[in-house]
Amino acid sequence: MGLEAPSVLGVAAVALIASETLLIVWLLSRRAARRRARALLEERLRFETLLSELSAGLIHIPATDIDAALERGLRQVVEFLGADRGNLDEFADGEVGVRISFALPSVEALPRVMENVAEFPWTAKKLQRGDIIRFSRGDELPEEAAIDRASYERLGTRSHVSLPLRAGGPMLGVLSFDAVRDERAWPDELVERLRLLSVAFAGALERKRMEVSLADRLRFEQLLSSLAAAFGHLSAADFDREVQRGLRQVVDFLGADRGSLIEFTRDGRTARSWAIEEWIDVGEFPWITARLQRGDVVSVAQLEELPDEATVDRQSYLTRRVKPQIAVPLLAGGMVVGGLVFGTVGAERARSAELIQRLHLLGEVFANALARKQGELESQQLRQELTHIGRVSALGEFAASLAHELNQPLTAILNNAETAQRLLATDVVNLGEIREILTDIVADDQRAGDVIRRLRAMLKKGDAEHVSLDLNEVIGEVAWLVRNDAALRQVSMSLELATDLPRVRGDRVQLQQVVLNLVLNGLEAMREPGAGERALVIRTVREGVTAVRVEVRDSGAGIDANDKDRIFQPLYTTKADGLGMGLAIARTIVDAHGGRLGATNNAHGGAAFHFMLPVRAEDKS
Repeated sequence: MGLEAPSVLGVAAVALIASETLLIVWLLSRRAARRRARALLEERLRFETLLSELSAGLIHIPATDIDAALERGLRQVVEFLGADRGNLDEFADGEVGVRISFALPSVEALPRVMENVAEFPWTAKKLQRGDIIRFSRGDELPEEAAIDRASYERLGTRSHVSLPLRAGGPMLGVLSFDAVRDERAWPDELVERLRLLSVAFAGALERKRMEVSLADRLRFEQLLSSLAAAFGHLSAADFDREVQRGLRQVVDFLGADRGSLIEFTRDGRTARSWAIEEWIDVGEFPWITARLQRGDVVSVAQLEELPDEATVDRQSYLTRRVKPQIAVPLLAGGMVVGGLVFGTVGAERARSAELIQRLHLLGEVFANALARKQGELESQQLRQELTHIGRVSALGEFAASLAHELNQPLTAILNNAETAQRLLATDVVNLGEIREILTDIVADDQRAGDVIRRLRAMLKKGDAEHVSLDLNEVIGEVAWLVRNDAALRQVSMSLELATDLPRVRGDRVQLQQVVLNLVLNGLEAMREPGAGERALVIRTVREGVTAVRVEVRDSGAGIDANDKDRIFQPLYTTKADGLGMGLAIARTIVDAHGGRLGATNNAHGGAAFHFMLPVRAEDKS
């Protein structure tokens, strides 16, 4: 019995020790579990704090600051993961966009996976499908990723994870992280956290894309509105300057290398062209030009895209080293009036449907401007033809007096020549008389030449030439032409010309035509038989510092009250044999010179026609 007690006590002691050991182990395991739980909790708290800070930092910032915020966020994630490098590659409308990268010192950045498809074909394909790429060791990659494995090894990547960035639409970019110094695992829980982070990055990229797109559309609308306003009332004189300015705006907006506007005539020939930077002669690109004339859009990104019939164009590309081009036809009223040609930056953009649509909208503005210019030039040519006809018609009414003007010197020349022949036939020749006769012949010849010269100037047909003019001199030449006709009509014509009259800018022949029409109108008003004193006065006066005034007064019957508002209308006349075009042409000419033409009745009978012209800026004082 005495021996059994110690045995029991020993067993109890062993049991106690075992129990205490188990308790200690349990306590230690609980403590370790609490530590792990605390560590996990702290790590989760760190992640939630990171996610919260990252999301907040990417929400309330303008689009221009998003890239900097993304760079800060990427660095935070790399440090949180304990990775060696991280990359965020953006894609915009299928094109490579901004790259944001962070790497530890002496660690090179990973190249763009989606841009280097040849080096990462398997990775690129998986990412495009929306799959996440992850491996802790290179040998975890499947056999079909052999090219990718070799590329990762060459870049020193030991562990890698890539996540496609999407925001409910196409892929916006790729978020990737690498371990270079040591291998590391990417457990599902961590990948899920990275997926949450990728949502924040994708949301920021989508917002940036939308804001940039909205700003770009606003810029385009402003450009379109600006060009439409500038070209809305564009005159032919300002066309070249405004087209160059408009082309420059479009080239800058598109980010193109060069831009050209081609104008086609109605028969399909190239009339003119305007260019930003170097212009290439359209004759060197017959295939593209022919396509434009047919109304086709032409987009050339690579020489291989040109068909066999574009041999000349291909050679011109090689010779000129022209970058890819895009060309759109300009249509107005169903006709191709020209084409817009731009050197583009990239092949993808050259084929962008949005770019083509924008170029069509811009093309409508340029097409309307070209059509208006062509219409204005055609109208101007018709006006010149009509004006010339008016001059011929007006001078035709002076045919009798002009014939008399020429007949007088020619008759005198004939008489003097016959007298000289008789003197030469005598035995003794009086050289003094012969010398006087020859002097008279020269003077009469010069007089006839002056008449012919003035007639030729008035009958000249051509474009208007606006030069600095002395109005008194212009009026004096007209008065010299009509003085004999006034005498035949028994009209006393006088000139009252201001001595301090400043010069004006205009076309000499057209302004002479205005004065001639007003003088002819005054003479016609005084042709009634039994009329009293017939007097015609041509007066010039200065109207302040901004204009000069020319006035033609007659002593005829005056203007009937019913005719006053209609006398300047085309085809309206009070004469039985009149065409009703003289005063209408005169008003058109004066308007084209920036002046005004009007008429009033004189207080003591007769009418006064007057027009005012602006004074040249340098002659206002």
